Amino acid sequence: MPVAAVADMPPGSMRTVDAEGWRLVVVNVGGEFRAFDNRCPHLGGPLGKGRLDDGALVCPWHGWRFDARTGRSIWPEGVWRATRFPVDVQDGTVMVRVA
Repeated sequence: MPVAAVADMPPGSMRTVDAEGWRLVVVNVGGEFRAFDNRCPHLGGPLGKGRLDDGALVCPWHGWRFDARTGRSIWPEGVWRATRFPVDVQDGTVMVRVA
């Protein structure tokens, strides 16, 4: 499912999108696109309202940090993993598979 134009998401950017019943946060980390469930696995905070900080997706509620490439928690280390969805880039469009 198309969720963004590559040209609209420079490295270091993130956006929240709806895709087939899911609320996702899409990030561009150094030119690599990743998509995660927008709900923080800790207490459901909106990851898309957080920020990208040195390769980490930071939850705005409690500051939990997730590796923006893998979804694995950095702080606290290895405790949780943000749900990740497969991403492809086709003809300048970021595509996410949610099924």
